[in-house]
Amino acid sequence: LMVRSLFATGDYQQVAAVAEEALGAAGTDYNVYIPSLTAMGALGKVDAARNIRLRLIQALENHLREVPEDARARILLASTYAEEGREEDSVREANLAMILRPNEPTVLYNAACTFCFLGRKSDALDALRKAWNAGYKDAEWTRRDPDLQPLHGDPEFERLYPEKPAGT
Repeated sequence: LMVRSLFATGDYQQVAAVAEEALGAAGTDYNVYIPSLTAMGALGKVDAARNIRLRLIQALENHLREVPEDARARILLASTYAEEGREEDSVREANLAMILRPNEPTVLYNAACTFCFLGRKSDALDALRKAWNAGYKDAEWTRRDPDLQPLHGDPEFERLYPEKPAGT
């Protein structure tokens, strides 16, 4: 909880300072890893971020052995695998998450982001179309999300998430 509070204030140095203790106490709570990982990345601590990412993978894999139906953990594992270059594992987990929660907009949206990261544009568009059909229609956020930048200009993306005309 403290790490998330510090992260919310933007105090990445302090997050980094307490990260090891927080991760040691996290047990199976994979949510503790995210602020620490993001803070290390923001501070340019590449090796520390990779170490946390590898530990996050382990925590997620352990968690999913106990709670295999946790689609949120699966989609997080998919994106973390993608960052580690484990494309086959990433695609498997993203597809499993979408099977588990076929109508959950955030799972579908995050799958689209993961597929974009992997350079799988058609899979990303398919997941994003499903997210839109499931109710994820925030064009402003979607257009600003750097993860989805590779889809800009694609007719399907532009139809689903059109750019707002200036002054509206």
